[in-house]
Amino acid sequence: MSPETALYTELVLLLLAIGCAGGFLSGLLGVGGGIIFVPALYFCFTSVGLDAAHIMHVAVGTSLAVVFATGSASAYHHYQRKSVDMAIVRSWGPAIVLGVALGSLFASAVDGHVLKTIFASLMILTAVYMALSKDKPEAEHGRKLPPAAQYVSCFIIGLLSSMIGIGGAIMNIPMMAYSGVPIQRAIGTGTALSIAVSLPGMIGYMISGFPHMADLPPLSLGYVNLIALATIIPMSIFLAPVGVRVSHGLPKPVLRRIFAVVLALVSLRMFMTL
Repeated sequence: MSPETALYTELVLLLLAIGCAGGFLSGLLGVGGGIIFVPALYFCFTSVGLDAAHIMHVAVGTSLAVVFATGSASAYHHYQRKSVDMAIVRSWGPAIVLGVALGSLFASAVDGHVLKTIFASLMILTAVYMALSKDKPEAEHGRKLPPAAQYVSCFIIGLLSSMIGIGGAIMNIPMMAYSGVPIQRAIGTGTALSIAVSLPGMIGYMISGFPHMADLPPLSLGYVNLIALATIIPMSIFLAPVGVRVSHGLPKPVLRRIFAVVLALVSLRMFMTL
């Protein structure tokens, strides 16, 4: 086996493993898998010598495309278990989509180093909050925050999520938890909201990546790499319902702590590359 063949065989196996881990965590934590896919894809593309100026952008754009597929699968299974609050989805969705539309087009002008810093910083802050916070009394449809604060927060969440390639659930879920939404319902609803982030974000990264096609990996559509999609998505969709079943069988405090630990580990790994 030639060195090049061995390299790409190793890459495909790694992408399959990433798909399994991301799909399971998508169902378990409602995060769409983006917190796994972005750093994992970043390291994958680095290993095959992709132009450093575009590595983070391709990782983010591809992650959003994968999150759309895995998030849709997870949201369907959570909806079947009646753990998606459609009132919150309808209320928060438009502001999130507006933020995503602006963020995905703006991100191509931002240096990849800045994107990594934003990603790692948001992960560690969210991890600390989820680790230290406690369950609050349930508030119907998450109305504890004033409507204006909810809309502004959702716009910012959409903006940042599209820039760093996540489904937004890592910020939506803590906000719902703060509002008193039970953690299982917050996870299911966060999964559904990740679709509102990932679909327009994916399209935006495709468009903004077209001027750089000569510097991108083979079979890329803008900043979305089709080889990674074809490898990751089947395993992600297969493992997502397993994560959903495990999520509904775990005590709320345990689920909250798992959420925090995963975010902290991913954040620390990304800080190590800065």
